[in-house]
Formats: sequence, C-alpha cells, structure tokens
Amino acid sequence: MKTAAAVLAASAISLALVGCTSSNDDESTTTTTTGNALDRASAAVSSAAEAAQGAVSSAQSAAQGAVSSAQSAASSLADRATGAVDAIQAGTFTAAFRAGYPELAEGRDDAAIEDIYAQTCAAIDQNIDESTVIAELEVRAGNNGTLATEQQAKQIYNIAKPLC
Repeated sequence: MKTAAAVLAASAISLALVGCTSSNDDESTTTTTTGNALDRASAAVSSAAEAAQGAVSSAQSAAQGAVSSAQSAASSLADRATGAVDAIQAGTFTAAFRAGYPELAEGRDDAAIEDIYAQTCAAIDQNIDESTVIAELEVRAGNNGTLATEQQAKQIYNIAKPLC
C-alpha cells in the first residue's frame, strides 16, 4: 500500500509538473501566436496603406493627365476657331476686293488677294501710319503694271482695317 501511495504521489507530482510545463508552453505559444497575429495585422495595415497611397497617386496622375488633355483639346479648339475666324475675315476681304475692284482683281487668285489683306493687317498691327499704309496699298493692290489710285487704296484700307 505504501508502494501504491508512492506511485500515486509520484504520478500526481509528474502530472502537476507536466501541467505546469504545458501551461507555460501554452502561454508561450499564446504569446507567440498573439505576436505573430499582431505582426501580420501590422503588415496588412502597412500593405493597405501603401496600396491606398498608390491608388491616390494613380488617381492624381490620371486627373493631371485628364486636365492636360482637356487643356490641349480646348487650345486646339481655340486655334481652330481662330483659324476659322481668320479665314472668314480673309474671305470677306477677298469678296469685297473682287466686287469693288474687278480690274485690280483680274488674273489674281484668292491667295494673292488674301496676301494684300494680310500685309495690310500686319502694317496696321505694327501701328504704321495710315497714310503710309495707303501709299503701300497703291503699289500692293495695283495690277498688271497699273497702280491703284489713292482713292481705291484708301477704300481698300477701310475695308481691311475693321477685319484685322
């Protein structure tokens, strides 16, 4: 009976020691598992933050690209509108020149008459004196070796000036 009591006591002590060891291992495992979970959660948060920052950066780049494209399109439309207005003005001058001065327009294509308009506008834009521009128009608008009269040159100037 003493032997059985000794075996029982030894078993109880062994179980108690194993329980303590297991308990310590569980705490260690729990601490390690908790530490790993925190590390993984921290890594996930960092990864999500980096992804969000990348998404914001991509969105900013896309927005800047869209703004740049819109500005380019607006500039292109403005250039085309300006070109259309210039063409209408040059066409108006050409039609008025042909109608008012058929002898000066004879044998000239539209480009030659538009050149008279362009040079007249350039002189006006440079603030060249009106009498000087009119004198130049007598030569420029002349045709087939005949100069335009001063009166014709003055009228041509008056047609061109508001269109410039």
